[in-house]
Amino acid sequence: MKKLFSLLALVGILGGSLQAQQQVQLKVGDVEVGKMEYDAQKTPSFQAGGVKDKNIPNPRDWLELEVQFKVKGDPKTVVKELLFRYYIGFKDQTGAARILTGDVKHINIVPGEDTYSAVYVSPSTLGEITGDFRRFQPRSVEAVGVEIIYNGVIVGGKSSMSGSRAKFWESAGTQPGILGKNDTPFALLWIDRYADVEKSTR
Repeated sequence: MKKLFSLLALVGILGGSLQAQQQVQLKVGDVEVGKMEYDAQKTPSFQAGGVKDKNIPNPRDWLELEVQFKVKGDPKTVVKELLFRYYIGFKDQTGAARILTGDVKHINIVPGEDTYSAVYVSPSTLGEITGDFRRFQPRSVEAVGVEIIYNGVIVGGKSSMSGSRAKFWESAGTQPGILGKNDTPFALLWIDRYADVEKSTR
């Protein structure tokens, strides 16, 4: 009988814990975005055993955009997923506006902690926009922004622009070109700094 009561108590505790996690609900403003910083990053180089090392004298530049964020709520719960929709605006060689976009789905986010997300633009895409396929100047970026979506609702976000231009991506058409960290050579770097990302099914 004692074993039965112990088993029922354990089931109740586990059930209550799962229910608490399932009841985590976010509303508009529940995700605060802190610093948004961008800069050029060289293609990282790695060493591996069993292969000959190759000299790469001029590694190319990527654009990195990093966002700091914090989810409001009980730190004993977990937010199962948040969709980050990024926007980066440029002017191309002709002076025309070019706005890149891309999504990253973060999973298992703990509320109350400062967390980071990062995305990248490849050297080829930057070269196609600026005309320089090897070097990139961060001043070529006109604007950056992010929308954070939970169950189809925008619960947070930030833009480097203000006023009527805050959602600069709505003033011109967007095109794909922003990559999640896991889809770049930076995937193995700084793993514990960034929120977990849902693995691609490709």
